Amino acid sequence: MRELRPLTPDRVGDLLGSCAPCTFWQTVPRNGHSDPREPVEQLIDWVEAVTADWGPPGRVAYVDGSPAGHVIVAPARHVPRLAAFPTTPGDPSTLMLVTAVIAAGQPDRGLRKALVQAAAKDALHHRVRSLEAVAARPLAVSRHACVLDAAFLEKVGFRLERDHPAYPRLRMDLRTVVTLRDEAAAALGRALAWVPGATSVPETHPNGHSHAHVADRTEHRSPDRS
Repeated sequence: MRELRPLTPDRVGDLLGSCAPCTFWQTVPRNGHSDPREPVEQLIDWVEAVTADWGPPGRVAYVDGSPAGHVIVAPARHVPRLAAFPTTPGDPSTLMLVTAVIAAGQPDRGLRKALVQAAAKDALHHRVRSLEAVAARPLAVSRHACVLDAAFLEKVGFRLERDHPAYPRLRMDLRTVVTLRDEAAAALGRALAWVPGATSVPETHPNGHSHAHVADRTEHRSPDRS
């Protein structure tokens, strides 16, 4: 079974990535000292805070109960690391795409694109007009693994909002992405169809409920680029 579930405190342990569990975007050193708590504890507190203020800050993709990837979004006021970048947004309510990650060793097959589309679809339900991200270009020195690649974001529909040779800020105008409502679930299904053992694709409502449909349904309206 394939599922796309809201990121909740009890699912923090299912976040994947080369440096998981990672608190890069959620923390900044204070007077040269980091938070002494374990990263998982920090992330749980962060997810709880964002959920209380805005809603679940992302989605976790599962295949037969095992995590396959995740996407994290949150208003800029909940992403303190943005202050370290030259292109941080001035409005603290700006919705930011923090990261989109798939399981190590797993071929992308459009899964990251599908996760970004799901995040954009959730943002639409919040009546948000745009989704932004601070990304990295090849000139970025000592780039952290959690900073998304600008080229990838441009491929999935982001456009330049504020230029910078190393860390530009990109923006997806959700008012023009009308196909997201219909294509997010289909794109996720196509991406996860490449994962061995998967059998069905739930279409997940923003409230977390889902129902499955047949995975072999053919969709060719919008070929994935990853």
